[in-house]
Amino acid sequence: MKTSIPFIITALALSNGVSAPKPQTAEAVLSQTHETLNKLKSISYHSYREINNFKDDYFAKNSGDSYFEYNNAVDGKTARFQLSSPGALQVYNGTEYFYLDQQNKTIDLEKKTVKQLNGLSLLYNSITAIRLVLPQLLQDTSIPKSLADTVVDGKSYDLVKFELHKKSMEFPNGFSSFDSEVTKYYKLIIDKKTFLPYMIFDGNSISKDQYYTKTVFTDIKINPKIPSENSWYSSSYTGYAPQKKETRNPLVKPGSPLLNWSLPVYSLNASHTLQSAKLKGKPVLLEFWIKNCGYCMLAFPKMKELQKKYGKRVEILSINAYEKKEEVGFFYKREQPAYTMLYDGEKLANSLGIYAYPVVVLTDKNGKITYVSEGMDEKQVEKEILKLLSRP
Repeated sequence: MKTSIPFIITALALSNGVSAPKPQTAEAVLSQTHETLNKLKSISYHSYREINNFKDDYFAKNSGDSYFEYNNAVDGKTARFQLSSPGALQVYNGTEYFYLDQQNKTIDLEKKTVKQLNGLSLLYNSITAIRLVLPQLLQDTSIPKSLADTVVDGKSYDLVKFELHKKSMEFPNGFSSFDSEVTKYYKLIIDKKTFLPYMIFDGNSISKDQYYTKTVFTDIKINPKIPSENSWYSSSYTGYAPQKKETRNPLVKPGSPLLNWSLPVYSLNASHTLQSAKLKGKPVLLEFWIKNCGYCMLAFPKMKELQKKYGKRVEILSINAYEKKEEVGFFYKREQPAYTMLYDGEKLANSLGIYAYPVVVLTDKNGKITYVSEGMDEKQVEKEILKLLSRP
């Protein structure tokens, strides 16, 4: 009887105790990447990030060079770092953080902990953020994970997908939780040979294919040249003037009168202005927003619902702070609101101490502020409206 060659080879392999390699899993690839990154004392790389938000008419990109030194015994497991982008240098030396504006020759120096630096753009979905999240990702078996092959520019990579419900990746804690009922979708592309991250995408269950960010890592060095010791201290940079601190008003409080204002009304027809003096006699709800703001986008349907319920008894106004009229028009045409949409509202917003968005301000029929909220809590806003409407 003839025996096929493949059968003989398989039989020999089994007889010698050799088995075929087990297929990789998402957990196995993530473990290898975690082990690789966790061993590092330092790393440097170049990153390019773009934000594609088709739904909300927004695109942005940035790039820069990053250098990190790690210490697993300190907060964020990060001892110090330098972030260089066109025209700017940001340095955290373990005790202080300073920002050099190389174009205007100014320096902004602050004593900050690493936990206070989570908003820096080059830290978002950075390799350091990935390094922090991996052990938590591996430990939580409830997080859906999958593995596939992918090809980028003719090179094969591992593609690990994972989902985070009501939380996202964040430096320096690994995960950041939030209240919104949303799932963040991540795609992490990993080099098969080095186990280092090459690219990471993130999207979410609300915007779906209308939104994603992409970050690409290149020129990665795991034994990089250490920046000179002098470069870590603000005193080494001569010729820089202290950056002037912006004077900001405190957020307005209930009980204060709302000063008179006049703002342009967005309309598909002829433009006109609205004066606050014409609104006296009934409660007014003012919702301040900007376009690059996820919570502002979530407020649109809530505003529509409030308009539907109370629009005849309460003046409901949506006020964009500083986008161009054409940009505001994108949202007006998309939302087609029954309430009034105003723009050029930054001066009014700042006079009320509003510098982050969205913010809701409610006034009574005499123009006195009765309620202020950072964010749009529809149920609480409705309670406050009913209180005003119950007054004689």
